[in-house]
Amino acid sequence: MTYTIKQIGYALTVLLGCLSLAIFMTVNSVWLFDLNMGPLHLGEVTGLTRSQMHAEYMRMINYIQNPFNHSLKFEYFLSSNAGLQHFKDVRHLVMFNNLMMVIFVPLTIFCLWRLTKKSLTWLLITPIKVVVSLSLVIIAMMLINFEQVFIFFHELLFRNRDWIFDPNSDPVINMLPDTFFFECFGLFFGLFLVLNVMIYMLAKRSLDVKPSDR
Repeated sequence: MTYTIKQIGYALTVLLGCLSLAIFMTVNSVWLFDLNMGPLHLGEVTGLTRSQMHAEYMRMINYIQNPFNHSLKFEYFLSSNAGLQHFKDVRHLVMFNNLMMVIFVPLTIFCLWRLTKKSLTWLLITPIKVVVSLSLVIIAMMLINFEQVFIFFHELLFRNRDWIFDPNSDPVINMLPDTFFFECFGLFFGLFLVLNVMIYMLAKRSLDVKPSDR
């Protein structure tokens, strides 16, 4: 087996491990929503108190994350069938990501341990540079026109138009403005890049070691 094939296998494992972990951490960052209640004036838009909005947000997160919670029912918001279907679609994606995380995070740790032990972590340097470069391009596109990136993201992941919420039939969308989603994307890429930079630094250290089997 050549180093090129090994690079692809190790790189894909580490990429999926970092990707799924960053998504999981972002989805569960309830603190980010809580911080936005005041600056985005969500109370004025929704007519709810901070505790009521927090409770509704937690209901949403519990539904998309908890495999034993099979229904979503807001206490203060009405929901259309299309809106509930979108939350169901999001739930499926989140559950799939959680499964990927359970599989690939341990595999990533094992791969890093194995590569470090053999002083071969340098194999990840080029793949990480490619991934980081692509991430920076996407971030630049977000800064230029986040709306288009947001639309493309939804059209890529969803096969219907249920993600286009009508505030009259699904007023929960008033609690989730574009600015909040922009921050969620930013948090995800921040976490993803930090994980990759940490691995990159580990990989650079292996260049100072002369492995006997290199």
